[in-house]
Amino acid sequence: MKISFTIFLFFLTPLLFAQSNSPVYLTGSIDDISMNPVFSPDGNKIAYTKAGYKGIWIYDLTLNSSKQITNEMAAGFAFKWSSDSKSILTRVAKYEDLKRYNAVKVFNIDSDQSSQLTDYKSMMPYLPEWIEGDSKVLLPTKDNFEIYLSGKPKLQYRNNSEKSFFLKADKIFSQNTTTNKLDYFEPIKNAEYINFSVSPDRTKFVFEVMGGNIFVTNVDGTNLTDLGKGNRPRWSSDSKKIIYMVAEDDGQDYTASDIYTINTDGTQKINLTNTKDRIEMNPCFSPDGKKIVFDVINDGSVYLMNIE
Repeated sequence: MKISFTIFLFFLTPLLFAQSNSPVYLTGSIDDISMNPVFSPDGNKIAYTKAGYKGIWIYDLTLNSSKQITNEMAAGFAFKWSSDSKSILTRVAKYEDLKRYNAVKVFNIDSDQSSQLTDYKSMMPYLPEWIEGDSKVLLPTKDNFEIYLSGKPKLQYRNNSEKSFFLKADKIFSQNTTTNKLDYFEPIKNAEYINFSVSPDRTKFVFEVMGGNIFVTNVDGTNLTDLGKGNRPRWSSDSKKIIYMVAEDDGQDYTASDIYTINTDGTQKINLTNTKDRIEMNPCFSPDGKKIVFDVINDGSVYLMNIE
């Protein structure tokens, strides 16, 4: 009897594991596409956008409900939570006589109010970054950079608080906010970098090479590590893992995509989704590392999945 029961548990355990990891639908549909979900730093909310990166919505995981904070064009592209989970920084767009203009805005989640940090400009090729404990915003420009007060109190970063980092096409820049000294390096010569971000402990960068692989490097440019093919990498909160997608396309549309995690040294690569009928994209770790959120392009929806 004991042997039979043991065998029963042996076969049951994988089934329970698979069931616990089944994605849970949150929001969206093929007629109302939701995409690009990102956890708030406190893990209580998820910000996401709609088709074409139009607008930003906030899904409250404690209330299981969504609210819209803006319907502006391009607002949902590469937006960034503040460290206190109370604000979102983004670049919005508008058109006048078919000409595009951009401005930088900060949205307050609780009050639903926003502050516009820049005028609308016809040339704004780079994305804004929180700096100096979110008390300021840095906007790279073609020739240099601009700094604006965010209206938020300064928070203390855990490491390297005196440095800010940003990306400009083929170079990674670091700016010392105390001395205002600006340095840069090129991890890979003649490459164009996208989807760049600094690790939460501010010791490493991850970035994607246009048309190439994902790489990790120390903030001083040393120890460049090739993580292989992948897209849109994001950090775990402990700075030890990267989550990303590996997508395939036919030159026009996505045909397949799965979500992977990998250690920063390139070990322990794991396919978390491994499906043939779903195109899972834009993954993000929860702050505790126990869950992920992502969108599925097939049905235009956002899902939450336990990965413990």
